[in-house]
Amino acid sequence: MRALKRVEGINVVPLIDVVLVLLAIVLTISTFVASGEIKLDLPKAASAIQTPPQKIEIAINENGSLFWNGKEMSKEELNIHITALNIDSSVSILGDKKAFFNDFIFILDQLKRQKIEKISIVTKRDV
Repeated sequence: MRALKRVEGINVVPLIDVVLVLLAIVLTISTFVASGEIKLDLPKAASAIQTPPQKIEIAINENGSLFWNGKEMSKEELNIHITALNIDSSVSILGDKKAFFNDFIFILDQLKRQKIEKISIVTKRDV
């Protein structure tokens, strides 16, 4: 009778294939998640300080598009959201350095009409 050949060790080729597929999936998903942000080139300020993130963020990109907590909207929709805020709300304004100043003033004006005083303007620290 013929004896069966005994295999010593573990075949790692299938394991390597599975790990490479998982790595490819993780890298693909992470690039999609990272690209979901609003691309802003914030102005620099030497006096910029680190502040905790606010719950309400209004952003203006260089094309003049307005965003409420990452969601793009028109001036009318943004105005509706601002009128729903109470006086104690804290708002952060993120404006691209190439954004129109008129859009920035529009946001400030709407916030002041609602008597909101806790407004922070987000900048990058100039080193």
